[in-house]
Amino acid sequence: SDASTVAAAVRAATGGAGADVIFECVGTRDTLDACVGWGGALGKRGRLVLVGYAAGQENEFRCHPIPMVVNEQAVLGTVGATLQDLHEAIALVASGAIDTVVDSTIALEDFQGKGLDRIKGCACVGKIVVDSF
Repeated sequence: SDASTVAAAVRAATGGAGADVIFECVGTRDTLDACVGWGGALGKRGRLVLVGYAAGQENEFRCHPIPMVVNEQAVLGTVGATLQDLHEAIALVASGAIDTVVDSTIALEDFQGKGLDRIKGCACVGKIVVDSF
């Protein structure tokens, strides 16, 4: 559904107050728009934590500052994990305790057409691995 529908659902579920914290894990224009603005899902003094991101100028985060200033809202960015989390994840994969899903393996020179464009278009399942430089 569109941004106004999502924001309205959050507002309804919170008695009109909006969310205290939103972890935005998708990063598209529609999902970002659902969070901010006069009718956005983020409430007064709310924090918007940007975790996910989508490539392309069409997904740039844009909002008018007045609603954020008036509502004393904050925007934070995070990578979503610590360096220790990364070390633990690598160890789990290396030990075979968890499997990773590899969509495709490509050469670096093919990354734009066979990699990035597929990621941008949500046309892959799992990771795209660059295996030759």
